[in-house]
Amino acid sequence: MTLVRLGRRTLLLVTALGCATTPPPPPATRPRVASTGLDEAVRRELLEDHAFSWSAARPLAWRDFQGSPPRGGPEGSKTAYSLSSIWQCRGKAFDFRVIVAFRTRQSWVKAAVLNDSVQRRALLDHEQTHFDLAEVHARRIRRAFRSLSAPCVKTDAELAALTDRLAEEEKAEQRRYDAETDHGLLAAEQAEWSLQTRRRLAAPQ
Repeated sequence: MTLVRLGRRTLLLVTALGCATTPPPPPATRPRVASTGLDEAVRRELLEDHAFSWSAARPLAWRDFQGSPPRGGPEGSKTAYSLSSIWQCRGKAFDFRVIVAFRTRQSWVKAAVLNDSVQRRALLDHEQTHFDLAEVHARRIRRAFRSLSAPCVKTDAELAALTDRLAEEEKAEQRRYDAETDHGLLAAEQAEWSLQTRRRLAAPQ
């Protein structure tokens, strides 16, 4: 009989124009998945969160920001996304998925942004780059998983600690991105971050 072990780590993250990145809540705890497989587990999680995964062929559009904005506050929009890692051991065989997902119900944009043609374009590029940066770091986690020696010997806590450490580095870079671009308001700095992030995504995986 083959031993099957499945582990998961999901971090929910938020970025908003005009304020610092909101600290994520504790990692979500979800029931273990039996024999449905990793792809089915990912599909169900996306459906439950009303989310879609990052794809080069599927850039963000303002229609994706379906949440209700607050009445006050300086923020023009909010992007909410999750960075999820799920893994499975069948004996010594290690399989995993690392997904960045845009959470439509928790993301929003104010009418003032949509009604301003300059802000509308600039801010969407800023939010897209946040999402792209998350995918850059998801690829780092995938590489880290692929490079593990005997990963199924490690405990779920050890694997979760690895993903947590890399996710903390992702959050730190997201904060630096907001600081250096003033949340997308500095056009030259924003253009440079967007360009460099696209180059990182185009690099061989």
